Amino acid sequence: MSGMAPFLAVTDIHKTFDDTPVLQGVEFAVEVGETVCLLGPSGCGKTTLLRIIAGLEHPDRGQVWLEGEDITAVPPHRRGFGLMFQDYVLFPHLSVADNIAFGLRMQGWDEARIRRRVAELLEWVDLTGFARRKVYELSGGQQQRVALARSLAPMPRLLMLDEPLGSLDRVLRDQLLVELRRLLDRLGQTAIYVTHDQYEAFAIADRIVLLRGGRVEQQGTPTELYRRPATAFVARFLGFKNLLPAQIEAVAPEPVLLTPLGRLYPQALPAGMDVGATVTVVIRPEAARPAEEGTAGAARNRLPLRIEHLSFRGTHTVLQLTPVIGLQPEDASALVSGLEFELGGSLPDDCRVGQTVAFDIAPDGIVILGSSV
Repeated sequence: MSGMAPFLAVTDIHKTFDDTPVLQGVEFAVEVGETVCLLGPSGCGKTTLLRIIAGLEHPDRGQVWLEGEDITAVPPHRRGFGLMFQDYVLFPHLSVADNIAFGLRMQGWDEARIRRRVAELLEWVDLTGFARRKVYELSGGQQQRVALARSLAPMPRLLMLDEPLGSLDRVLRDQLLVELRRLLDRLGQTAIYVTHDQYEAFAIADRIVLLRGGRVEQQGTPTELYRRPATAFVARFLGFKNLLPAQIEAVAPEPVLLTPLGRLYPQALPAGMDVGATVTVVIRPEAARPAEEGTAGAARNRLPLRIEHLSFRGTHTVLQLTPVIGLQPEDASALVSGLEFELGGSLPDDCRVGQTVAFDIAPDGIVILGSSV
């Protein structure tokens, strides 16, 4: 690699264990100060890829590049990377300060410099005053902060975090996600974050690399993945439930989709799609709203749907709905079992379980994928 090389890049990474391919041609890059999340289900190769970047595993094929130099064969201790794992690996017999200072002493830092660095880190992770505590006296969230401080202590060129919040409950995890993101931004710390949780990925990442079966399924910003999932797998993994088969009926003067729900009119079609093509349609959960009175026929994407279940979630209400019998066109071979939408604010009085309500679907909430269901 030469020229304007990214800070870190992996190219054509392959890895096999016991004749089972774990990574197959993985490529992505990380820029300085960026947090890139490796996201995917268990067994997709996330942790193996992280270990290859750290130098703890060697790829069967491919390279790891750092600032344009091939470091694939460089041992872990010479890469200058920091690692943080889910189980923290803290020393229970040592104090908080000594846990944070452990790696610095191994590197030969003098004690005065270590004390300054430990005090600085304790302030960053909101543990000032905890220096002399033993780690077994701390809560899980506090132990997580100590592990993070220890990982940051030697000022790593790259911080790698492998499911660091996996053992914490959701409330504490949400709180620490905000704190961690703020700290990484404050420090300008370049990081790779591994998780199977799309909520964590959206909250922490500048960019997401979504893996499936050892391959990159899609990569982009959280907004790009949410707004334009590339495949049905991506859409389902990100939590979209409203997927249905469709056929492109027209591309001009406006795009028209023939679906089991009837005709839908998206804002646009992906480039290169022609009439007759079979696709998968995703309707995003926030795309629906109850039709306003006095606007009959005004909306092109109006669907009468029966409310099967309501679930109030504080900031929004989740509605599970089924299409009214007879809505599907005669040539539709697939029926839709149900849809799920999220509505903010208060619901109209007629939005009750068992009621049939007309919903308008926003055209920009209809996403067209290239593959059928």
